[in-house]
Amino acid sequence: MLYIGVADIPGSDDHEGYVAGLSADGSYTDIWTDVRHGGTPGLLAYAPACECGWHGRSHPSDPGGYRAAAQDWLSEHFAVLDPARPVLAGLGRPLCPDTDFLIAPDPARHRTLA
Repeated sequence: MLYIGVADIPGSDDHEGYVAGLSADGSYTDIWTDVRHGGTPGLLAYAPACECGWHGRSHPSDPGGYRAAAQDWLSEHFAVLDPARPVLAGLGRPLCPDTDFLIAPDPARHRTLA
């Protein structure tokens, strides 16, 4: 999730968020791994993550858990960054994932038939 909102937030490029998979050994998948459709075996949970190294609390590895992890990154990490606070206060509205962020499309929802 890359911030592309109407107002510039200094340093926001260093905080690209993603949903990581959490393995039994405690390791997380990286920003390049799409965990949405079971392509990564052995994941126990989803967790919000940021390329800066931040990780949030885990959620069940189901569609609801994926959405909750993505929302946690937004509300518990990105929206509380010091450079973001004054910009967000000036917007007069909460951040919207659909308009303020570039989000990788779900490959299972965007398949075309040959």
